[in-house]
Amino acid sequence: MPSLPRTSLLRAPLLVVAIFVLALLALYPGASLRAQSVANVSSPSVPVAADPPAERDGEVADMYVKGKQVEVLYRNTGRTATSILGELQVRDQDGELVATATLVEGRTVGAGRSEKLRVAMPSLAPGHYTLYAVVDFGGDTLTAAEAALEIKP
Repeated sequence: MPSLPRTSLLRAPLLVVAIFVLALLALYPGASLRAQSVANVSSPSVPVAADPPAERDGEVADMYVKGKQVEVLYRNTGRTATSILGELQVRDQDGELVATATLVEGRTVGAGRSEKLRVAMPSLAPGHYTLYAVVDFGGDTLTAAEAALEIKP
């Protein structure tokens, strides 16, 4: 997964486009959404079992499409409450970014707690896509999960 600058998480103009696209999706009943093979791609720097958890750490534990929404389960695995920022990215088969939507902005998640984040599914043409749920928990790295998506004609 390509690295993302923190500023890419806040794209207000794209939110307006995403809302417009979602409105179009609501008017087009022929779209069939199906998430496949959710795989956690969080930071490879996992603490050793004997080491205590990092002060700030987190993971995207699960992601799936439910109706016309994408649901993401974020878990704070660190030892302190953190404020999180998150973005849903949709990429086509060539890896080109075709849509983004804000998952969360500034929500505080307590140490050891989980949060379910929901965002409306962007409207997409028929085809194969990869969804990425990217969350910045204020640590040294970002955490993310990906899922395959097929929109049938």
